[in-house]
Amino acid sequence: MTTLVTGGNGWVPSHVVKRLADRGEPVVSYDLMEPDDLFRELLGESAERVTWEQGDVTDRGRLAEVAARHGVDAVVHMAAITPRPERERREPDRIVAVNLGGTVNALEVARALPVCRRFVHVSSGAVWGEASGAAVLDELSPANATGLYGVTKLAGERVALRYAELFGLNIVAVRPANVYGPMERDTPGYVGATELREMLRVWAAGETVRVNSLAGPFLDWTWVGDIAEGIERVWAAPSLPHRLYVLSCGQTYGIGDVLRIWSELLPDLRYEQVDEAEANIVVSGGPPGPVPSNARLRADLDWAPATPIREGMRRYLDWIVAHGPQ
Repeated sequence: MTTLVTGGNGWVPSHVVKRLADRGEPVVSYDLMEPDDLFRELLGESAERVTWEQGDVTDRGRLAEVAARHGVDAVVHMAAITPRPERERREPDRIVAVNLGGTVNALEVARALPVCRRFVHVSSGAVWGEASGAAVLDELSPANATGLYGVTKLAGERVALRYAELFGLNIVAVRPANVYGPMERDTPGYVGATELREMLRVWAAGETVRVNSLAGPFLDWTWVGDIAEGIERVWAAPSLPHRLYVLSCGQTYGIGDVLRIWSELLPDLRYEQVDEAEANIVVSGGPPGPVPSNARLRADLDWAPATPIREGMRRYLDWIVAHGPQ
């Protein structure tokens, strides 16, 4: 019994690899980049149950060879490019090839396995896009993605679920929330930063965080360990009544909420609201929007994130103090 995690050396995937390895599961982390010291530190003694294989998800032959050689019988597909607009303009073909073509490759590899216990396709809340007027977002909410990331995640999600129907594969898709926590760093698929890491970079440079608004974006910030646990629960469940689940804390927080928590936990962190022209962090400043719901997963698996935001932020800031904002 071995699980293949594509993109396994990345931010959220590294926590998924850790959870699976911690429970004694042999894991193959398949990624373009080699494992770094941060990943090895995160894994601790569980690193002995992880095998690292370097490869691109656009290379189906390499992916199939790795899966066959290690006796893979479950897949958590997480490899993706999360582009900023400038990268969308620079390499749209590469983004589509990785995010959609890579998904098809992973599905074809899973289809060829002698046994595939489960294929977990990790999608994204980005598939919803703009959802003005809605109070809640769930698995039945319309998908209005416009950016290439959301569009390709939605396409990959639907292709994966169609494969389940066509070939009788045990496939489930999950849409994680806006994540915060350790291991956010630049990788081949992720260059940039969340608003949180950008603000911590300003703090680490000894500057005052100057934002143009203490309101939005209002996002469902969810501790990365809880997201990884939710993915693990879906991976491990003996049976599932649904094929699509939202992983979210079920509430949203504005930039002001986060900064107020940080100022309590980091006495030297200073912040102020200024005009946009004077801000070193520019945010949308919009009002609260719809809240992603975890009701389906709570009903089916009795799962909801267990980490209160203040405790999660304390753990995150401890990691940032020790390692820097990367």
